[in-house]
Amino acid sequence: MKPQDQEVAIGPRSRKAWWTVLIAAMTLPTVASLAYFVWLEGTAWVAPVYLGAKVLQFAGPVAALGILLAAATGPSRPGRSVALGLGTGIAGAAFTWLCYVVLLRGGEMAATAAEAITVKLADFHLDTLSRYVVAALLISFLHSWLEEVYWRAFVYGRLRRLTSARRSLLIAAAGFAAHHVVVIAVYLGDASVLVLALMSLPVFLGGALWCLLYRTTGNRLLAPWISHICLDLAIMAVGYDLVFAG
Repeated sequence: MKPQDQEVAIGPRSRKAWWTVLIAAMTLPTVASLAYFVWLEGTAWVAPVYLGAKVLQFAGPVAALGILLAAATGPSRPGRSVALGLGTGIAGAAFTWLCYVVLLRGGEMAATAAEAITVKLADFHLDTLSRYVVAALLISFLHSWLEEVYWRAFVYGRLRRLTSARRSLLIAAAGFAAHHVVVIAVYLGDASVLVLALMSLPVFLGGALWCLLYRTTGNRLLAPWISHICLDLAIMAVGYDLVFAG
């Protein structure tokens, strides 16, 4: 067994407390997404609630893991991490853009998504191209880093000490995908459950892939972060094409 696969088990007295913390951590992003994407749509509360939810989501894990961040980012073999991150990220980004161009672009579902995105950009005061570009870069580079700290180093890292390797990966990936399902559902409008499931499946698979990258590179965040950046940039490019390119 490789050193990075060896996890120190959490004692029985702490297991219940950690399960409570992790369930709350995996639930918070979904509830927050429902608040600022659905319940508060069109109100002045969207942007403040979004920012507040992100601070609440990321502040604790980032602070708790602050001492470990340097080690978690700087791999002993950076070339391997960069290669894995770029390889998986570019492949995923190309697949995302290809699916959009071949299956969605110019169709009814794309028009529905464009309308929903336009509304959300207005809610967040990002309805000009310059603001969109700045937000896209912040989401792709900074927000993706915070998500990697939260979902891979914190949630997945602790789940591996509570349950089996396979189960911890599936639970972490499902938790990561859950709040994205809310966003996808808003953008797809009245799409069927089957379409929603098919559109959400890549998010689950991406979460599972980034857990694997985190684990196989010695519990380092560089590879999954680079991969995540590439995917987010592709998604932001799709958003640009839907809203601003026409």
